[in-house]
Amino acid sequence: MYRVFLFVAAISITATASGQDTASRWFDQLQKVNPNQHAVAGQWQKSSEGLRTDAATSSRIIVPAKVPRQYDLRVEFTRHSGQHSVAIFFTCGVGRATYELDAWGEHLAGIQQIDGGDIRSNSTRTDNLRLENGRRYTAEIHVRRDRVDVLLNQKRLATYRGDGSDLSILPVWQIPASASLAVGAYQAETTFHKVELRAVTGEQVVNETSSVAMTPMPKQTSPATVVVPTAARPTDTRTAKRVLIVIADHHFFYREYADPRQELERAGFTVEVAAGNRNECYPHGNSGQGNDGGGVLPDFALSQVDPDRYEAIVFSGGWGASMYQYAFDGRYDDAAYNGDRQKKNAANRLINAFHKQDKYICGICNGVSVLAWSRVDGQSLLSGKRVTAPTRAAPSGIYDGQRGNPSIRWHVEKNGGRLVPAGSIGNPRSRADDVAVDGKIITAEDDQSAREAGRQLARLLK
Repeated sequence: MYRVFLFVAAISITATASGQDTASRWFDQLQKVNPNQHAVAGQWQKSSEGLRTDAATSSRIIVPAKVPRQYDLRVEFTRHSGQHSVAIFFTCGVGRATYELDAWGEHLAGIQQIDGGDIRSNSTRTDNLRLENGRRYTAEIHVRRDRVDVLLNQKRLATYRGDGSDLSILPVWQIPASASLAVGAYQAETTFHKVELRAVTGEQVVNETSSVAMTPMPKQTSPATVVVPTAARPTDTRTAKRVLIVIADHHFFYREYADPRQELERAGFTVEVAAGNRNECYPHGNSGQGNDGGGVLPDFALSQVDPDRYEAIVFSGGWGASMYQYAFDGRYDDAAYNGDRQKKNAANRLINAFHKQDKYICGICNGVSVLAWSRVDGQSLLSGKRVTAPTRAAPSGIYDGQRGNPSIRWHVEKNGGRLVPAGSIGNPRSRADDVAVDGKIITAEDDQSAREAGRQLARLLK
């Protein structure tokens, strides 16, 4: 499901100099937005019409503001292209949720999540809500201590009754924890003409000139995903399950990281990233990253990972993944691919821990070679397992004492895995569905099947 969204997080209350109640007055929030400073993802432009984003994936921008406990929020927007939902993210007490319009590909509207239930299954569901591209809409969310009312073009669509403690947000959208408002769009050109706030009777008013101390986001990695510090993730820790993706310090394959991550987050999982170091990691050129280079800042170094936090582990590919091949006794021409004993030990420790806890372990493309060279009770994790792996060449170096660069499948063959023919799973004319599952071991042939690996892992974990 795709979304255009507005995010609201309740923080400290401020007052005007006079201290008077101005419940009838709306305060404009867009005047404080600087696209160069506040954009999190996507390309944003500010004009007399408002803030406009391109059709990038998960495009979003911070709107610096402070909100009281009870408030009204008014957003005027026009979706120019696309067919995915408009959403307003809001806070009610300790809980946060989204109100979504034209959602789930079924033209639904409603609040999600309530007690873990999305629009399709809770009482706020509205059917046949279709947004018309090019039409200007006005949405309002009225947040009170015991309820939330939602209106579209002055028509009430839904009412939630509660104190917010059962509300939660899917972990797909990420912005700095210090931000109180943001707007954005998913693969849809959209203009946000107005974002306005007002306090209600009995509350101190929003200070029109106040601003939020912004916590800088790490460098945007691609339209598909943003890596942020763990503390900034808008997840409901009561229900969200975690998956760990391991990337190489140098030369990971971007699509083999971003595509499964996107599918897992879309399914409601929290994804965290580990690498050999906590320094920014860089992918192969032309491997699916954006114009910014695709750098990813890991949440953890491998040596810091607690396997008890996660339901599954995924080793993404790229030649750099060779640095985690625990028992490989050859040598690569690129010194970065050789890794070091500490990082190899850390990777093997995690594989053993996940295996012992009967959790899913996934390898994608050259990430399969990491599983092949692991050692669990003295043998490869893939020994005797049904496995897929790519026919493309491994990095050049010394193999079995001789110079060469054999197929990546060589690593599986050397370690007793049962290889299926390349491209033989599902549609024989496509690699997109070539994912093999044998017990708790999942292998994906290459970057073309990385997205399907994420989908299958999400289904297996549900």
